[in-house]
Amino acid sequence: MSEGMPAHLVRPAQAKKPKGLTEKGKALWILAILSPVIAELCSGSSPPLEFFIPTSFALLLGLYGAGVLVVRELSVMWNKGWASILVMGAAYGILEEGVAVKSFFDPEWMDLGGLGVYGRYIGTNWVWAVWLTIYHTVISITLPILIVYMLYPHLRNERFLTRKQFKIVLAILFLDVLVCTTLLNPHVPLVPMYLLSIAAVFGLLYYAKHVPRSFLRPTKPGPSWRPRRFAVLGFLLLLVNFLLSAVFIDTGAPALVPIVLMLAFSGFVLVMIVEHIGSSNNLPQVAALAGGLLGFLVLIGVLVEFGGMLGMSVVALVTALFAIDLFRWASGKRVFVFRIGKIVYGDSRRRRRSMQLA
Repeated sequence: MSEGMPAHLVRPAQAKKPKGLTEKGKALWILAILSPVIAELCSGSSPPLEFFIPTSFALLLGLYGAGVLVVRELSVMWNKGWASILVMGAAYGILEEGVAVKSFFDPEWMDLGGLGVYGRYIGTNWVWAVWLTIYHTVISITLPILIVYMLYPHLRNERFLTRKQFKIVLAILFLDVLVCTTLLNPHVPLVPMYLLSIAAVFGLLYYAKHVPRSFLRPTKPGPSWRPRRFAVLGFLLLLVNFLLSAVFIDTGAPALVPIVLMLAFSGFVLVMIVEHIGSSNNLPQVAALAGGLLGFLVLIGVLVEFGGMLGMSVVALVTALFAIDLFRWASGKRVFVFRIGKIVYGDSRRRRRSMQLA
């Protein structure tokens, strides 16, 4: 107490506010940034010289970052599991590629190649639409959430955003979609098909809200496969679908053939994961699955570098190192480059918990 000062005028010592981001703040920004980095930069869709242009990065962050945050927050608000996240991932894929950039409908879209002709019915690139929906479901939404849940399992059932912040992020996503659909691609799709894509987004969101939490929940208490099998499974999920989307172009086979095969193979992989990954004590298996998915992007990065896309070999190398270190961290081994404990928790501890997939 200050000498000679009345007791009622003495202010208690103020607790110092922690500096920097809170743990939730870190998790939020890691999730928001991971989505565009993985889906656009690592895939070569936006190579380094394009991705790091401030306006380009802001547009991608507003689309991917806001999208993955909305999906993650809704899954927590609705008390849902991975089935709901997958369904909302599909809704996001349609929102981005159908509603925003309109690649589902534009036969001249830069990445289409032969898919601008093959599988095109009623003004829609159907084979491309199915492949891109699978891609965004897995890469843009599910994989970033999976990685963040690995790093922060204790925050899984907690919201990252307040109600006001959620509305702001939702508004950012809406404005980003509006900018993309009006300024990015001048193609005018058939109105009924465009409206159908919008309806599909809301229909999938409705289903995601009502799908049972127990749907696609692993029934075994622990994993029945070693991590290597999940790495192979993740890699093949993307590689096989990528090949199926292109291999039938010049064969004369009906477009329904690759579409059915892509959906069937994706369903098979999903069933294998649910059947064998277990509901606990499975962190190395989950990290291996994530590494397998990233491994496909490493392959793509190397290939597009040979195609003249400068800087992608460096991106591929960094992606490979991250996938390796993520698995080593999850297995309790010493990491090589990425000090995940330091990045996530602010110290060198390797805090590892069981990954709950329920």
